[in-house]
Amino acid sequence: MRGTTAAAVVLATFGQLLPAQVPPPARFHAVLWCGDPARVAIAGDVGCDAVQLPRGGDAAALAGRGLGYYLDQPIGKGLLELRDEQWQPLLQAYERTRDPAGLIRPQCFAEPDLVAQRAAEAAAEASRVRGPGLLFVALADEASATRHDAPLDTCRCALCAAAFRAFVRQRCATLDAANDALGSHVTAWDGIELPTTDQVRRRELGDTQLPADLRPFGLRQEFVDAQFAAAVAAIAGVVRTAVPATPVGLTGLQVPAAFGGNDYARLLPALTLAEPYAIGGAPELARSLLPVGAHRYATLFAPAPGSPAAALPLAAFVRVQLAAMAADGLAGVVVWNDAAVADGDGTATAFGAALRDELARWRTRLDACAGAAVQSDPVWIVESQASVRVWWQLDSAQDGMTWIRRLGSYEREHSTSQAARLGWIRLLQDLGIEPRFVAEAELAERLLQDRPRCLVLPAAIALADRNVQAIDAFVRGGGTVVADHGPALYDETLRRRPAGGLDSLFGVTERSFAWTDLLVREGRSTARDRGLPLAERGLRGRLGEHRADGEAFLEHAHGRGRAVYLNAPVCAYGGWRLDESSVQPARELRRRVRAVLRQAGVEPTFEVRGEGLPTCLLCNTLRLRDGRTVLVVRVNALAAPALLQRLAQDGRRRVQLELRGERALRHLGGDEIGRGKSFDLDLDVFGALLLEVAP
Repeated sequence: MRGTTAAAVVLATFGQLLPAQVPPPARFHAVLWCGDPARVAIAGDVGCDAVQLPRGGDAAALAGRGLGYYLDQPIGKGLLELRDEQWQPLLQAYERTRDPAGLIRPQCFAEPDLVAQRAAEAAAEASRVRGPGLLFVALADEASATRHDAPLDTCRCALCAAAFRAFVRQRCATLDAANDALGSHVTAWDGIELPTTDQVRRRELGDTQLPADLRPFGLRQEFVDAQFAAAVAAIAGVVRTAVPATPVGLTGLQVPAAFGGNDYARLLPALTLAEPYAIGGAPELARSLLPVGAHRYATLFAPAPGSPAAALPLAAFVRVQLAAMAADGLAGVVVWNDAAVADGDGTATAFGAALRDELARWRTRLDACAGAAVQSDPVWIVESQASVRVWWQLDSAQDGMTWIRRLGSYEREHSTSQAARLGWIRLLQDLGIEPRFVAEAELAERLLQDRPRCLVLPAAIALADRNVQAIDAFVRGGGTVVADHGPALYDETLRRRPAGGLDSLFGVTERSFAWTDLLVREGRSTARDRGLPLAERGLRGRLGEHRADGEAFLEHAHGRGRAVYLNAPVCAYGGWRLDESSVQPARELRRRVRAVLRQAGVEPTFEVRGEGLPTCLLCNTLRLRDGRTVLVVRVNALAAPALLQRLAQDGRRRVQLELRGERALRHLGGDEIGRGKSFDLDLDVFGALLLEVAP
């Protein structure tokens, strides 16, 4: 406990001194990650202006070469990110014995004063290398309370057990309430033990009904998320006092998951720098939940041999990535790595040459858009970490004892929470709408301060009572809410409600909790329906489209507002939208959601159409650092390289852009286009149109 307390004291001492923002990036930075410090000169040869600087590295030498740098992992590995040699023995021993006593995390966050010591070390290292070339400080890469977001019940040391008891006492007013939540029967607080995932799964996953009570799992995971976020915040806070004008955060940011501690609502407010991996909608989520002005980076990997992306010309592959970064207002890119861009003798590889040429080609536009704010429409998507936890249990139910092997690479293709988040992002973007994410923890307060026109609940299977009430009041006051399936079946503690918490709002009169009637699993639709399939079988409501297995598109007027229950697997849309065999369900889902948005008064700022182009154009608006407004148009199909290649066969595509009012446009950093409401333009399938709007 003393370690956790020390970290809290450090954060409390320095937190109020921290600036709310950091200066915006002066330009777009291309950073080459060099595994061999002797090869840093390669960076300039392939168009990069910076490299990573490891702990103990020579910043002056880099400055002498005219290179910028970011400080990478100033405290090394072992605390915020475990090494394989630390992690694998824990995993292997538990897999062999199933004895939780051995799940002791090396360098545990609760170890006395450890976090405070590491914070001081990180600040000292940041102070040592501070200077005009320091772009940002990355406290850790692929940080996690476990290893990446691998599932395992670490840590179970005596200090964490004591900290967990204190955490439970904060959450539960009495010992009886704690026993009820944990399924225990202890007679004193000292008897409270850390629950194990195996215990919860044995009790809850053997029935024909959806699990009734996942509260022990929820409490344990919330404790880990809070512990991890507190450690990161404490270290970040101290480092920011040492280099106050420098962004501080995490690279290789993991997507929110049940394990690993990456609860964005807890983690991101303390960061002014993030490089999230492009998995499960994490970049868009981070953009919404990071503090205003935080610097955002992306990772650029060379296409893996034999992968679909490898079929693209390398110049086109790099260009489509850079165009997406400009369209998102990123501060820069981290290129992985020196071995990918140059041979052993320093000669640029084909990938390195393509990177050099495309960076030069896009430099003016990338610099102009660096740090730009993406303008959002009045549509909020609710991000619920409690729902992430429930869906992990549901998705992994068939794994049995092998759930500990459910690694992040597998979750990427088999996570309902990730697929639903990404599906809603792409669905709204395909309709010309740029949504904003709001964390469930602050939803009730945000709805009192600001009101969107439409609230989206993406596979939000667990919602707190206070937010159920806030959503009800929002709709009564004239708002629109739309859900895909199963909203608020659980409360925020992960206890299943007798009926869905929002059933009356949506006009649901009957539902099933049977496993076999849940037609969404592991991010996929399991229904065999033709057209747009159901997500839940046995659902009935006051007003909906009747089908043999249930009802879809339930609509219910509530006060002055409207609630729409799609009962459709939006989690599948990310795959449908770029699959020619799935045109029908994708088109039907867009039609239904477009109708909901229009009735809510939500229309795209501008629209773009092109003959022969599928519905995958991203149209968003940027506000540049200097206040200029830029309209962005690009083909939003990075996940389908073959489609991009086919669309580009005939060269640039002719598109028509329609504005709501007459405006003058010009190409960003280029020629005037003219004044009007309608414009015929040529679009590079691998690039983007960046159109400056005249004041």
